[in-house]
Amino acid sequence: MTDAKDDEQRNVEYILLAEFDIDRGAILKHQYPRPTGADDSHLAELMLPDGAHARESDWTMFFLNQKAPDDEGQVASDGPPLLYVLNLVRTKHDKEVRRGAIVKAMAVCTRHRFIHIYQAILMLALENYYRVPTVDTLAELYKSVNQMDLSCMPQLSRHETTILRFSDDQNMFEERFVQLEAERRHGNTLARDAGRLDAPHDPALAELGMSASEDSARRGGDSSRRGTRNKDRRFFDTEIVYSGVKLPIRVPMTVYPEEISDFSLIQLLTTFAGGLAAPSGKATHPHLESSGQYTHPIVLLMNGLLTQKRVIFLGHGKPAGEVANYVLAAVALGSGGGGVLRGFANRTFPYTNLTNLDTLLSFSGYIAGVTNPAFEEHPEWWDLLCNINTGKISVSSALAVPPAAHAKSQADALRRSLDSVSLSRNRSFSSRDGKPDKWNNLDTEFVQDLMLAIERHYGEVAIRAKVENYVRRFMSLVPLYEFERTGTTKLGDPAHIAASADKSDGYSISPGDKESRDHEIAFYQSRIEGFIGTQAYHYAVADYQSMQSSCFIRGIDISHMVYCLRNSTNLDVNEVEAIYKRLDEQVVTDEQVTELLASLPQSQGGLQPLAYGFYHPSPAIRLYTVRLFEKIEGNLAGTRYVRSTNFFHQCAFSNLRYAFSC
Repeated sequence: MTDAKDDEQRNVEYILLAEFDIDRGAILKHQYPRPTGADDSHLAELMLPDGAHARESDWTMFFLNQKAPDDEGQVASDGPPLLYVLNLVRTKHDKEVRRGAIVKAMAVCTRHRFIHIYQAILMLALENYYRVPTVDTLAELYKSVNQMDLSCMPQLSRHETTILRFSDDQNMFEERFVQLEAERRHGNTLARDAGRLDAPHDPALAELGMSASEDSARRGGDSSRRGTRNKDRRFFDTEIVYSGVKLPIRVPMTVYPEEISDFSLIQLLTTFAGGLAAPSGKATHPHLESSGQYTHPIVLLMNGLLTQKRVIFLGHGKPAGEVANYVLAAVALGSGGGGVLRGFANRTFPYTNLTNLDTLLSFSGYIAGVTNPAFEEHPEWWDLLCNINTGKISVSSALAVPPAAHAKSQADALRRSLDSVSLSRNRSFSSRDGKPDKWNNLDTEFVQDLMLAIERHYGEVAIRAKVENYVRRFMSLVPLYEFERTGTTKLGDPAHIAASADKSDGYSISPGDKESRDHEIAFYQSRIEGFIGTQAYHYAVADYQSMQSSCFIRGIDISHMVYCLRNSTNLDVNEVEAIYKRLDEQVVTDEQVTELLASLPQSQGGLQPLAYGFYHPSPAIRLYTVRLFEKIEGNLAGTRYVRSTNFFHQCAFSNLRYAFSC
């Protein structure tokens, strides 16, 4: 029991050291503090990637304890946890040794998905190992990284993480940080004072000592509050002391479950958005080529990720670390910015090679990065191949086309192809607000929205938010499709879906009127059919069931209501009043307010959709809006939300609150 507790508190589980021996090849020299349980030769090959001798240094990433699916595609939930490995390989040229170079690699294995925080200390440690090539160097590194203090890092809920991720206020949840820092400082002060007083027998002296301790903690808290002001609370600042050197560490606080390390989704999009996908020479695959032969490469990749196809990123002559970044970005793309779907990391291989081929092929729907061009010559090994050098995505000629679910599938693919071609030749924008006009092809709308945002220099978080909204929108259609085909679904409440025709109920899983919803379902039908039964689908079912028991707002669909208030222009007074009334009734507790705020990210307008109620002609709607804002204002994060709203909204809130209180 104690060992398990210690394991949970450990920052790094293992330190690995590999080197290249001229006679024996790649060998694993050290594993500290104990063996990982993985095959030594396998680890050595991953730590010393192809072509490592040709460059001075390179980074690779790989995972340990990945679980291959069983015959039914299910993954066991027991066993050791998934470990993320960050590896640095360095080549030092030396004319006095055989082949004129010494190649060594050092890696850390951790449960932390933000493994990039260990890059600086790995560089120092590997340099030290070149000077002192003993296991003591690994022991010193292991001790240093596990002494990194994360005790004052708040444990944010999923909704709080979402609020902080998209917050315009870098001091969001400042109070949580200050409280933990003050508690630790107070505990240190008590321990120091207790030692100084040496357990006094005089009650008056003991009372004096306690008062002094409390005053010291109070003053320390005040100084801490002054010293931590203006810190960016989207990161937790700590440090690692290694060989007498203090290394500042910034731990990201807003990491989604499927976001691993530090990667660039923008780089992935710009690399593969340049041209049409390479034809496979066969009939179009309904799961992949949703717009026929003119399917955009980004959409082709998205379809492959969502329908669990085998995807390889090939970067011949590229550093392994660069190839791995593309793989991790693809995981974020398919999982909806890292926050909608999960199950991708277990079948992800940021870097792999031919020695790991058997393991790779045992995973259905793997996502892998390679540098060996031999993979391109074997289309039976993959379903999609993304060539980083050329920016083209190829569909495997060996990929079998499933039987069409409907006779009109080929006709639909042809129609979508024509829509896509027509759209690419006749792209137009509204002169009023610079936004694209109404498009026929939903996938092309998504891609062009992404590329327009990149052209306008939107940040990485904003691009991932667009991907998150797109995948979330797709996932809202899956239960509707299941319900229409089978009369039931595991991703929603069938009773609520049956009653979703009335938009004001707030039960509808998919926003929009029935005609628009049916059009989307028909468009994504092949992708939905390919998605159902995948590992991501099974995880989504489990997450939905868990959410039903853990969410604080029940009986209404908050996302749907916010969507209606933000985008719908045809709601009548009764529908608007029903939405505000239900929100007022259901959002009561502090946790419920936090859940509501998570659906109103500040980067997308914050409370703007709710604030429209201040100006509605109906007195009842204005009253419901005031009551909602009063509850939001009493919330820790909600206070900052209200302060950040438009000045006129704040004036309207103040005036109406006074008017209704009289």
